[in-house]
Amino acid sequence: MKADKFLFATALAIFSTAGAVQAGIIDSWNMDGVDVYPGPYTEYVTYYSTIYTDFTMTDTNGVISWKETDVKAPGLKVVNGDDVDGSNCLMTTGYNPYDMSDKQCTDPLQSSKRFKLKNTFNAPVDLNFNVVDGETSSYRALQKWTDGTDLPWSGFTIELGFTVYGEFVPSADGDDLGFSDSRGRYFTRPVTSYQSKADILSALFAQGLAGAPDKYHPEPGYFNPVERMSFGLVATEDKIASDSISASYSDVFDQWVNSPGVPIAIFWDDDGDINTDNALMANCADAANLVHVGTHTGDDVTGFSCDGQWVTFRAEPGLDQDGLPYLSDGVPKAIELTDLAPVVYTSIEAAVASGDPQPMYVDYIEDAANLGFNFWITVGDTSSWPTPGSFTVRYTPVPSDGEPLDPPGGTEQFCTDGLDNDGDGLIDCADPDCEGIEMCGPEGKGDTCSDGYDNDGDGQIDCYDSGCAKNRACR
Repeated sequence: MKADKFLFATALAIFSTAGAVQAGIIDSWNMDGVDVYPGPYTEYVTYYSTIYTDFTMTDTNGVISWKETDVKAPGLKVVNGDDVDGSNCLMTTGYNPYDMSDKQCTDPLQSSKRFKLKNTFNAPVDLNFNVVDGETSSYRALQKWTDGTDLPWSGFTIELGFTVYGEFVPSADGDDLGFSDSRGRYFTRPVTSYQSKADILSALFAQGLAGAPDKYHPEPGYFNPVERMSFGLVATEDKIASDSISASYSDVFDQWVNSPGVPIAIFWDDDGDINTDNALMANCADAANLVHVGTHTGDDVTGFSCDGQWVTFRAEPGLDQDGLPYLSDGVPKAIELTDLAPVVYTSIEAAVASGDPQPMYVDYIEDAANLGFNFWITVGDTSSWPTPGSFTVRYTPVPSDGEPLDPPGGTEQFCTDGLDNDGDGLIDCADPDCEGIEMCGPEGKGDTCSDGYDNDGDGQIDCYDSGCAKNRACR
């Protein structure tokens, strides 16, 4: 019924608007092909709005995720007329905890205002938006994009277009839909992020990883105190393509690392709330190249062990006489865990269980897999569009040519990707290589947590199943 309703609406939009001028307000996220987890929700647990490839609601390549806090379902919204400066944007849903107001485009930088797109397979993910009559309007996309697949990525494209009878049709030059600057001037010639301000066109990893201090960040980033980790971008009217990744990132992580392959580090809970962003104090490095991250065994429940050498990029390990971390100087220094604190907990679970009000603990460097974007979309006269009432933003990853990374547990088998990674004819939890790991449930017979199936037949799929509550794919 839902698919029939959508196809009827699409056909009506195509055939009943000839000659009409319908310029350009993005009214809402079109969720006809989206399944939002219905709740109830538990604070600090991550939930998903699953984005299906078509409106039969069968296959999916990605999700919009949100961690239940001041961010709420469904995780993505359109703002028209920000309550401070009147601007428009695509951003996350929720409220501001400091005054309980609805999240807006101009909220403070570190106020969880970016919506989070996550690929679960290496294939395009389409976000569809509804458009209504109004003046030509420009929208800033405030988002993060996560590689949640089985491979790191070497690049990506973001394209504008239309979904016509289930098929993506690219936008054309001059059709009044395009990437633009903040004043609505379409990119009729190629524009790069190197020549643009960051709030106009950029793809940046978290400043806490690397970057110079600025008005938003009083301290330098951990791995590199000068240069931000980023991708270069080349934008035209209807397409944004990645250029090279910065050396500040590739020297440490290689290509855009996938979330199953993120390395580990030691964090300090500086504010007594382990669920908030915590200070990166040291990391597991390759013993032969201390700049590069190293491998590890274990997980955030059983505890981690570094296979290489613990290092810190801060000027000195531990805390200074004022009880604050030393600033980073960008030089890795071999350390022992006792150089940081008398006790460093080997997992976040152990840190929480200890009751320590400000623990040092080992966890994943999740931000290494999360890339933040700024770009603008301008919508004008829609009458020439094949679907005048809607358009599509298509996100397409470019996977690396290398072999899949070993998962953090150190086994040779990915246990949640639906693939026979080692070629033995056994997939995921059916493979003995996966026996006993958490994502396969007790004795290796429970749910996989990111394959789109109800593996244990209890009516709950992936992260909606209580058996996956502690799985890192669902955090």
